[in-house]
Order: sequence, then structure tokens, then C-alpha cells
Amino acid sequence: MAEHISVFVENKPGKIMAITKVIADNHINLLGIAISSSGEFGIVKLLPDDIGKAYEVLKQNNYTVHKRNVVIVIVDDKPGSLHQVLLILSNANINVEDCYGFVLAGGRRAAIVLETDESREAEKVLADHHIRLVSNEDMHIL
Repeated sequence: MAEHISVFVENKPGKIMAITKVIADNHINLLGIAISSSGEFGIVKLLPDDIGKAYEVLKQNNYTVHKRNVVIVIVDDKPGSLHQVLLILSNANINVEDCYGFVLAGGRRAAIVLETDESREAEKVLADHHIRLVSNEDMHIL
């Protein structure tokens, strides 16, 4: 199982930079990031290489942070790869609440981060379909 961190933040200039400064000052590498805004506030979702350390340093700097289980899959970077993953989950009646992704070094594969309330079931279903999964311990491959 993998996790990512959500940081609740005011939607003002410099707020995201302040978060990335804390991460950078503590020598944590960000593998992925997604930002969503809703008026005066937003959520910054971080996929750090060291989730425990990132969570602790953000809390120590008074950020409202939350760790959440996510499903991370590795797919070929080609048309239809994301669709195939979503089709498998849809056929299993698993709802995907949010997702983001990024191309991995070399450009032939991509990592897709999926948020669902049914992470364990989603991993089981995807593994049954031979979809490659990433756990917190496997983050170094990203």
C-alpha cells in the first residue's frame, strides 16, 4: 500500500512555495504533486520519497496534513493505458475519487496515483489483472 500527503492551505501567493521550502530544506524529494483549489483554500497533494519524514516536518511547521492510502500503478506511457486501469476498477464497481499521474524517467512508463475509499480491494483487483502496483517501500523505483 502506498500513501500520499494532503496539505490544507490558504489560496494565496507564496503558500505552495512555503510548503515546498519545508520539503526541500529537509532533503525530501517530491515524486509527484497535485494542487486543487476551491475559493480561498486548496489542497496540495504530495507524493514524497519519504512519506514519514515529510509528514512529520510539515506537522512540525504547523501545517494541517493528512496521510491517505492511495493506489499507485505503473502503466505503459501510451494511449489507453489509464483507460484500461479505470475500466478494471469500474467493472469491479470501485469508485475513483481523484487521480494524478506523471511520466517516469525514460518516458516509456507512467505512474498513476488513484484515490479511492476501497484501496485494498482496488489493489487486489488490479493485481489480479497483472497491473504493476507501487507501495511506500517501492517509491525508489519512481
